[in-house]
Amino acid sequence: MDGREFDGHKLYVKPALRKEERKTELMHETFKYKNSKKRCNLYVKGFSANTTEEDLRALFAKYGEIESLKLFPIKDQKSPFAFVCYKTPDQASTAKA
Repeated sequence: MDGREFDGHKLYVKPALRKEERKTELMHETFKYKNSKKRCNLYVKGFSANTTEEDLRALFAKYGEIESLKLFPIKDQKSPFAFVCYKTPDQASTAKA
């Protein structure tokens, strides 16, 4: 029944746990969430120096909802690069392929 909708609300159904066990479970879920966000972030390079953030956003938006995008312009004779972070790892996977 976990996740099912009932009377307009989403149910949360889990085994009853002691306080210490709930804390451990919460820490595990937090760690899992943080690791999943790492898989949402893509490193992008190989684009023109005159590419803008808007250009990149338009290019990558067709693969999913972008949570953040940061463009780092040319510095010290290095080529430009960017980080594109999607809402879900699946969207990042699709864009990467």
